[in-house]
Amino acid sequence: MPTDISTLESLEIFEELSSDDLAEISALLHAVRVGEGEVLTRRGDTAHTFYIVLSGNYMIYFKGGKAFTLHNRGDMIGVATILTPFRYRGTTVALTDGEALAMAGDKFLELIQSNASLGDKLLQKLTEVIHQRSSYLEEATEANAH
Repeated sequence: MPTDISTLESLEIFEELSSDDLAEISALLHAVRVGEGEVLTRRGDTAHTFYIVLSGNYMIYFKGGKAFTLHNRGDMIGVATILTPFRYRGTTVALTDGEALAMAGDKFLELIQSNASLGDKLLQKLTEVIHQRSSYLEEATEANAH
């Protein structure tokens, strides 16, 4: 069942999108309940799912002991679904029960590639997230190289 468009309108990543764009995205997203202790991503695995946090607390940890937590509505998990080599760079564990929107990574990449205007807007938001997390990603990449 598609995600309600009003839910998408409340999320920062989608704030500048048209009704048509939101309708297209809503068909690809579905709500998932997440249980405390559940692993959403595992470092090194193929990045198959992109998540947007609706509720709950999550920790992403990297090789070498670096970690950070996500607890804000709209936080993103699994950005690696659109970044080569399409592998998760960290392991994400739910610290509490919660809810997220999930999208298949291949559908997310297809959406970005097939609609230039929409893809551009989404990539601007994702670039901000990647930039914020770059120190963790660089250290994880260096740790994986050794």
